[in-house]
Amino acid sequence: MVDRKETEPSPTESRTHRLYAEFEIEPDGSVSCPLDSFDGEIETIRQQVSSDECRTDTTVTRDDESVDVVHSMKEPDSKCHCPTFLDFDCIPQVTAVGENTIRIETYLPDRERLTELIDGLNEVAQSVSLRRLTQTDAGDVDYQHAVTLDLHDLTEKQREAATNALVAGYYETPRETDIGKLAAQLDISKSAMSQRLNAVESKLAIAAFK
Repeated sequence: MVDRKETEPSPTESRTHRLYAEFEIEPDGSVSCPLDSFDGEIETIRQQVSSDECRTDTTVTRDDESVDVVHSMKEPDSKCHCPTFLDFDCIPQVTAVGENTIRIETYLPDRERLTELIDGLNEVAQSVSLRRLTQTDAGDVDYQHAVTLDLHDLTEKQREAATNALVAGYYETPRETDIGKLAAQLDISKSAMSQRLNAVESKLAIAAFK
């Protein structure tokens, strides 16, 4: 399991981030990521990303239980997902690396930025799944009273429906979309969309988004 490293705010600039999001991303098959090449279990990752450079220090436990810290540096290509976070003024932090997926967390100021980021990631990645979303009180700097929606326990179709409904404003007051528009986005019937959201709402606390 990869330890999570908190990102400190810039000493010259401060922003209020009301959303914490955790994504599971399947990178485009053409992307050569240094995190794909380790022989052993990845323990921690420290990463610095810019538009023209990606640096990582990765702690790896080998099969013989030895521990190495591996430094890598590469230039991101057009299908790398990490620079996409920077495009939307978000700082990516890798928290876990699977066989075909990478788990990344970030903080965002509002739902509109979340929508833009998801759209941007979908343009470069093979698949993008929103695993966890936390909305916090604007004054809750330490996130002590955060309400979290854990989307990981949903089925893939339920998670897709929940993500689309959330970013489209279905849970805003007043609502900014309806079941028909959501169903059209997924090319399913209104009854199928309604059933998926009903299943989602039986598992998740949507009150945080009202």
